[in-house]
Amino acid sequence: MNAQYNEVLKNLTAPEQIYAFKELKHPSGITYREFTNTPKTMHEFFQYGLLFPEWEFVVFNGERYTYQQILHKASQTANALKKSGIQKGDRVAICMANNPEFVISYIAIVSMGAVCTLLNSWWVPNEVSYGLENSEAKILIADEKRLRGLEKFLDVQKIVVRPTETSEFVEFNSFIENESTVFTPPELTTNDHATIFYTSGSTGFPKGVLSTHRNILATLFSWALVTTLKREIDALEAETISAPIDSSAPTNQSAILHCVPLFHVTGSHSGFLMSVIAGRKMVMMTKWDVPQALQLIQDEKIGAITGVPTQTWDLLTHPDRDQYDLSTLKELSGGGAPRPPEHVKKLKDGFKDGEPSIGYGLTETNAAGTLNLGKDYLIHPSSCGRAIPPVTDVAIIDENWNFLASDGDVGEIVIKSPANMVGYWNNPEATAEVFNDDGWFRSGDLGYMEDGFVFIVDRVKDLVIRGGENISCIEVETAIYQHDAVQEVAVFGIPEERLGEAVCAAITLKQGCSLTDNEITDFLHGKIAAYKIPSIIKIGNDELPRIASGKFSKKQLRETFVKDA
Repeated sequence: MNAQYNEVLKNLTAPEQIYAFKELKHPSGITYREFTNTPKTMHEFFQYGLLFPEWEFVVFNGERYTYQQILHKASQTANALKKSGIQKGDRVAICMANNPEFVISYIAIVSMGAVCTLLNSWWVPNEVSYGLENSEAKILIADEKRLRGLEKFLDVQKIVVRPTETSEFVEFNSFIENESTVFTPPELTTNDHATIFYTSGSTGFPKGVLSTHRNILATLFSWALVTTLKREIDALEAETISAPIDSSAPTNQSAILHCVPLFHVTGSHSGFLMSVIAGRKMVMMTKWDVPQALQLIQDEKIGAITGVPTQTWDLLTHPDRDQYDLSTLKELSGGGAPRPPEHVKKLKDGFKDGEPSIGYGLTETNAAGTLNLGKDYLIHPSSCGRAIPPVTDVAIIDENWNFLASDGDVGEIVIKSPANMVGYWNNPEATAEVFNDDGWFRSGDLGYMEDGFVFIVDRVKDLVIRGGENISCIEVETAIYQHDAVQEVAVFGIPEERLGEAVCAAITLKQGCSLTDNEITDFLHGKIAAYKIPSIIKIGNDELPRIASGKFSKKQLRETFVKDA
């Protein structure tokens, strides 16, 4: 596929010349390959939506909004934020379930040069409080549920979205209703800060991933180029086998089922922002519900779904699947977690005209990394694919930053791309730990390469990935240690077919104490988000196994839990 990509790249003509690239030096002094003709700021990028102003952009619970309507509301929001004192570089936080106001707020914040700070809507109030304190946000746009428990933040202006009753906070539509639908942004550059996403790491507290306009756009146009290349290659292959082409077929607007949170790069970048490039209709769900998803695919003629691999598997295996017309569903994309290799062919067989694919990237790389799709994915179903052409590089290093050149050598996966974050917000020490002087980012994942394909085998960082959510084992352990009966605890993950990994906890009690699974689960509610609470818990009086350094032997514990599962 790479040889075909390179051949097609040579022959791209206008308008595809937007994908021209060359080596450029960043302000940091690091040189990257970068696109030279793409938009330089997110405000410029969103103007693509005005190419199809009357096309549907967002569909949500029966509400329908065109591109022009969303962009007009975004301009009103930007004007209202400016009137409230928000200036270039200020942080404005969003914390809510998926809805049109999330999209509108995101567009407004980044277009006006402020930093859109996306807080995990599954967090409990003390976790949301941490995000507000860490980012020093001046305004929080949130729904009712996420505003509860934030009374101490008197200096943060709070704007409530879709309240169900009279609220003490300013309501979103009232906040923007008298503002102009025309907005003139301040002078922005591609190196200005645009977003902060929070991601759990192995050190406990979530870190704020700071990205510029340049970083986000590098990912979007890399993916767009892959789509262009694949279209060209498919056309060439179709000509080779003399496949008939129905030139009279109607051209319908493409549609995606948006079923992952917008506070993740998968939801933000793959679902939302990539829709703008394609003039795609985005049908939004607030939470995953398989019967509702099947109904929406039929009713809205959904052509693509991008989410964690669990979701496409749920569609395939639902007992009522055959009661729905799913013939329009073609793109079965996944990211945020690995897909079991045995699912790949089953998805292809189950959705005859569908094509499963998988992407690998991190919040820190704005989701840029590798892609595996088409025939390559069927041949290499256990691989997360090859580096996304043409500006991203992937390599394997040992623990001393030596690059491993031989196929099959296992080491840490590193990524170099203009999509890589600037660094962790107000955390230069953590930033220095993951970057080298040439701009390579340490992923925290162990893997190897064969013929350019990347295979992930383990994790360096002490994390569990459940349904695409990074869960810090240390954070969960810290919460459990707050219980007076706990002597020691080790938290880790074991494989689980549907969500990728299950969160496990092995607990040793203090002498004379007693504790049940339900008691520790109840104790954790309100201290950490529900998705972080272990689903498999073993409580006893014996010391946990340790390795020679004195650390818990999580490898041994995993083997025991898998055996007993």
